[in-house]
Amino acid sequence: MSLTLTDLPTLVSQLTPHISPDTTLPVLHGIYLEATGTHLFACATDRYTFALTRREATDTAPWKAVLTRADLIALRALFPTRRRPADLTLTFEPPAGDHAPDGHLTIGDGHRDLRLSANAPLAGLFPKWRPLFAAALAAEPQLTAEAHLNAAYLARWAKAPAERYEPLTVWSAGPDKPLLIAAGHGFLGLQMPVKADGRPGTTATDRRDRTALRTTWTDALNAPAAVSERHLKAA
Repeated sequence: MSLTLTDLPTLVSQLTPHISPDTTLPVLHGIYLEATGTHLFACATDRYTFALTRREATDTAPWKAVLTRADLIALRALFPTRRRPADLTLTFEPPAGDHAPDGHLTIGDGHRDLRLSANAPLAGLFPKWRPLFAAALAAEPQLTAEAHLNAAYLARWAKAPAERYEPLTVWSAGPDKPLLIAAGHGFLGLQMPVKADGRPGTTATDRRDRTALRTTWTDALNAPAAVSERHLKAA
């Protein structure tokens, strides 16, 4: 059960920012891989953001595996990202009873091989990602009220584009719905919004809704415009 990728380091860099740091949740403490016979899908999530990417990979039987953080460290050491893109073959060995219940995943470039546990039972516990992404993708953009997003989580998407200057396409079905993020046709992401502070009695300076922001900015923005006023333009 083998398949070949030319950009496995890129795939890993796209997903690494979304891996959960919580070691008590081992199923989320790595990258999930799923081969379907036509594609290799790879996912990572810490439940605040969820990243999904895919690569064409035909002529292989279906399998699932999880690359732990320790596996990824070993992978980067053996196949550094600074090297030119090269073919890497992933070979899956299914679990073999009590002797090898996790199965194995071997990654090699024809000269060196890295043999890892496939963590197959752990892969079987990974969240059901297809319905989540299917629902967000099918939803129409309806962001008619302000949404609140964590800036640190937004920064995670910097590695999403596989090509330089490739834009991100985003939309959301509402301020309490996940923001869907796409980079080309091979990467999808979801980012959950931050809950707004809706406690009664909060002042305009405490709130972050449109009314509060307009109140605190109106005086400053109503100042006379400079003669040499410049305007923003599309990149």
